[in-house]
Amino acid sequence: MAALMSFPSLDCTDTKLHQLARVVAHYYDGELGKVGLGTTQYWLLTEVLSHGPIRPCDLAHAMSLSPSTLTRSLKPLIATGWLALGPGTDGRTRSVSITTAGRRKCAEGLPRWTSAQARVHQLLGSRNVSAMHALLEDCSARMSATHL
Repeated sequence: MAALMSFPSLDCTDTKLHQLARVVAHYYDGELGKVGLGTTQYWLLTEVLSHGPIRPCDLAHAMSLSPSTLTRSLKPLIATGWLALGPGTDGRTRSVSITTAGRRKCAEGLPRWTSAQARVHQLLGSRNVSAMHALLEDCSARMSATHL
């Protein structure tokens, strides 16, 4: 008889984080979907809006994304005309900027995001949300400091 393969238990930190992220994302995606946006799309639009024209490598760094993930995520937003990719400051680099249509889409998404945020906070409870944010920030700082 073949030996049974050992699988991670349900106490796996990665599993628990992904489970919570999926449940939380369900609320945000549900609300933002009402205006034709996904959570990642809205996040990208708001990041470009807040950082102004920005080099893709700097945007990837600011969002803790790999350059290839950022490139894949930018393509549909550029295709819809919400973001534009143009020349950078020195002619060798590129720059991502938000368009007027992208600003309108951000404004359209804001009430939906606010609604999802309020619902998630209501379900989790203010004390849990505050504690979770503090814990996540601390854990992120600790994990980032180790640099695999």
